[in-house]
Amino acid sequence: MGATADGAADARHSPLEGERVRLRSIEEADLPWINERFWNPEVTRFLEVVWPEPVTGTRAFWERVRASDESMVVLIETLAGEPVGVCGLESIRGRARTAKLGVWIDEERWDRGYGTDAVRTLCRFGFQEMNLTRVSLHVFDLNPRGVRAYEKVGFREEGRLRGDQFVDGRHVDVIVMGLLADELREP
Repeated sequence: MGATADGAADARHSPLEGERVRLRSIEEADLPWINERFWNPEVTRFLEVVWPEPVTGTRAFWERVRASDESMVVLIETLAGEPVGVCGLESIRGRARTAKLGVWIDEERWDRGYGTDAVRTLCRFGFQEMNLTRVSLHVFDLNPRGVRAYEKVGFREEGRLRGDQFVDGRHVDVIVMGLLADELREP
């Protein structure tokens, strides 16, 4: 740690580190854990993907994302280094300076603030390091936990796609939420 001009300790840390989590590149060794935890029906219940795939499918996704200029996907881990989930910015548009956020948390780690911290950290990184001005996301209306986490970070509901997804034998609304750079709420 260095010192600032006034002699105070410089408390800055990695822009990919939050209060509870660290975001880092996904490595080949992470793929089996990601595949196992992601394809939990309770996790995918809140996502647009529903058909399980083998590790080779997860590997193919990872390789596509790594080669893309329009996506950034990272592993979420505790500050102690334990994996928690995955989040990312997709559909990154340089000219518009916008992106879409996606996140999932391992069911065993729900309700501990990891998702909120990961979303806040990723948005902060997007705004400060990638020069984005807006981040958007879609969340199912049957996911109040997710909606609350996004609202804590500063996301606002911007609209609804009525009956857009089919979950638990019924159609559900998809809530469209957005966050502008100056609306990010720090803890």
